[in-house]
Amino acid sequence: MATSLGSISYAEALGVFVFAGVLTLLTGISGFFDKMMRLVPLPIACAMLAGVLFQFGLSVFDAMGSHVFLVGIMLMTYLVCKRLMPRYAVLFVLAAGVSFVVAESNGRLFADIPFELGALVWVWPEWNVSALIGIGLPLYIVTMTSQNVPGVAVMRSSGYQTPVSPLISWTGVASIVLAPLGGFAFNLAAITAAICSGEECHKDPERRYVAGLSAGVFYLVAGLASSSVVALFAIFPAAMIAALAGIALLGTIGMNLKNAMVDDGNREAALITFLVTVSGVSFFGIASAFWGIVFGVICLLISNIKAK
Repeated sequence: MATSLGSISYAEALGVFVFAGVLTLLTGISGFFDKMMRLVPLPIACAMLAGVLFQFGLSVFDAMGSHVFLVGIMLMTYLVCKRLMPRYAVLFVLAAGVSFVVAESNGRLFADIPFELGALVWVWPEWNVSALIGIGLPLYIVTMTSQNVPGVAVMRSSGYQTPVSPLISWTGVASIVLAPLGGFAFNLAAITAAICSGEECHKDPERRYVAGLSAGVFYLVAGLASSSVVALFAIFPAAMIAALAGIALLGTIGMNLKNAMVDDGNREAALITFLVTVSGVSFFGIASAFWGIVFGVICLLISNIKAK
């Protein structure tokens, strides 16, 4: 999808983003998505979410193969801080990784980073019917199946029964309104939600909203300093970024695997959901997270059929 955007103009791409936002808004208003997700048993949702995040966990040890000392220090920092001050463990992991890279570069790491503020530029969308169907529709499907479905699973696995339809509707509105400024495909952000809704944020589930609000504030700051942020991440080793993401999600992966497999009656269906999601299999352009739920629910229905 990203490569196919090269054949259309920027204004036509904005039209694609607006179109996908309209489809998302209609999905939210209809209430169908909310009803569908409420039919998914919690163990299946947890297994799907664990499958989505599993590759991030693996990336920690894949990165260790090429940067053993860097990733090893980050992992040890996490284990120690998880024991002593779990809420700030990931922050200390980031500090450890940055400190190692800076020391290795003899302090010259940040010399070429530009320091400048970004600017919002409004561009009116243009409409290309071929692009709307060929790119906008797949964008909508991928966003719903690879982000919104896991995003709802995050809330359910964390114990939140928030109505889904208003959330989906507002992501569609945000995409429509902000597309002319370059924003697109706003969604429930499964990975960010998984980090912001766990026990590491706060023991009290009613206080974890602070993590989500904080993430929003930091996103705004990152957007204002977008050139500097992109340049900053470009100079860090990919292994460090991969390790940081994976370590931040270890607790969430473990919790969801536990919730998925704890019930003997649902264990096999949850395992199939997990394996299908991890496989990355895709049919008709629909992400594996969706198919994991489909296969898991089918398995669950068959296993619950009582022999006559």
